[in-house]
Amino acid sequence: MNKISKKIIFFIAFLTIIIIAVLFIKTTIDTKPSVNTSFPVPGLQVGGLYIQYTDGVSESEVKTTLQNSNITINYSMEYDTNSTDERYYIMVDKDKITDVRDEFGEENNWTKSVPTIKKGNYYIITVSEQATYDKNFLAILDKYDLQLKRFVWCEIRFYEGSKKWWIPEEEAIRIKNDLEQKENIVTVQLSYLYP
Repeated sequence: MNKISKKIIFFIAFLTIIIIAVLFIKTTIDTKPSVNTSFPVPGLQVGGLYIQYTDGVSESEVKTTLQNSNITINYSMEYDTNSTDERYYIMVDKDKITDVRDEFGEENNWTKSVPTIKKGNYYIITVSEQATYDKNFLAILDKYDLQLKRFVWCEIRFYEGSKKWWIPEEEAIRIKNDLEQKENIVTVQLSYLYP
């Protein structure tokens, strides 16, 4: 082979190697998921929390609880924002829970179909608003010396500067678990962002 043929073969081989390398690198880069923080991925970014407090919790107590928690991002708090069906509840001693549940089951469906929440030595049962007007329901409360109470809901929104912001779901779950250990907090629900 002459010199020109060797150079052409070398050049073609060199270009083939570069093309294969570029395709391999591009494929490797494209397989990584892209994260666009301006539009959160549904179900992964949390823009806030809905916190369900026990009856009688004041706004200053809510602020103190939140300040003593491990929320590291700026947030705004709106106190007593209950716009849900979960407005009322009763606290039942752990020794009476079976009897109370059985008696409620014999009557109308006064308690919501949400799970009973254990808090210390008590169980918290969410009650429908209609039950609060029913004389039979009120008679059962009297029989077991139970008091009807009202949840206090607070809404937390995360902010970065003056913009609405979000935190990763894992961080939100960590905050949720920490807050639910507090005595005056019943549950914490995550508020997901969707594009």
